[in-house]
Amino acid sequence: MKFLFSLFALILATDSCESSKNAIENNSKIVQQALSGSYTISQIGDNASVSQELMITFDENSDRVTGFAGCNSFFGTYVVKDNTIKFSNIASSKKLCQKDINLVESQLLNALDKVNSFTIRDTVLTFLEDDNTLLNANKLVSINQSRPTNKRDIIKGNYNALGVTYKALSRGSFVYIHITKAQLSYSTDPGLKKLSHHNYDNQDWEDLSLLIDAVDKVTFEKLKAPTDKRLYDGAAHATLAIINGDTEIMTPTFDDGFPPKEIEDLVNKVLSIKESVVKQ
Repeated sequence: MKFLFSLFALILATDSCESSKNAIENNSKIVQQALSGSYTISQIGDNASVSQELMITFDENSDRVTGFAGCNSFFGTYVVKDNTIKFSNIASSKKLCQKDINLVESQLLNALDKVNSFTIRDTVLTFLEDDNTLLNANKLVSINQSRPTNKRDIIKGNYNALGVTYKALSRGSFVYIHITKAQLSYSTDPGLKKLSHHNYDNQDWEDLSLLIDAVDKVTFEKLKAPTDKRLYDGAAHATLAIINGDTEIMTPTFDDGFPPKEIEDLVNKVLSIKESVVKQ
């Protein structure tokens, strides 16, 4: 009897451990999905007004982190468990930069080496070493429609439900293109505080919609970049996102001008529409 009781207790303990393990793994996946995406870095340590356009991107499918440190690009891997994070194999390109930019880059890379936890509140990502804030960053998000409050707003919300966003960031430059059926929005401001809005030809939207429909949504977030020039400052870091209502899917980063072949026609169409309506 004692043997049966002990065996039963062992089975219960094993099941409990397995359930706890699964719960931890599922929670880590949820947190990693929330972290995935691109961010502009706004603060490094006590420096709350970073002048350079710095970016960091997390790819949950490959566990790779890439970014732009002001002059050089950096890349490596990361591991997330609950709200803890560990960066590994962080390396950067070796381009010669001005002294003040070198200082910012060193501060950024040193901070990543020390980070052991993070928090995400709305679109603000904070990296910490224990209780000390090392970095603050703001997620690059699409223009969201406000919650509809009447019939007119509901119609307007449905009108803009489908859209596509293209972003590209390099040293000293930023491009944001967001297209819905209603309009094209364009900005070169990383904070998206300065946006211009443009009407464009209906036929362009019809052509763009067909290209969006033709995309394989299952593999979209796992597309492989054909070139890696962005890792060595040879190209800007670019992403393409498809928005459908409250759902957004985004590609991993790729070289601006060299998109994965699966979305090449779509990217070219987005850039073509922008060129036709935005006066440089």
